[in-house]
Amino acid sequence: MLEFENKQIARNLMSVHGLRAQALVQERIAEARLAGDHNGLERWQNVRAAIAELRRTGQREIVNA
Repeated sequence: MLEFENKQIARNLMSVHGLRAQALVQERIAEARLAGDHNGLERWQNVRAAIAELRRTGQREIVNA
């Protein structure tokens, strides 16, 4: 379920922010790292990976489940 949620977050960010989505996620990763938020850090790293996968495969549309 978390993988699906990460992809949904990635799709939503890409839909709203376009190419800036990855930069926003990088900012969240840095914030989580500075705050010592290990769960948040892992979550945003997974969202970053989902964005990379969606870009690689061209799957930018939001899929209803």
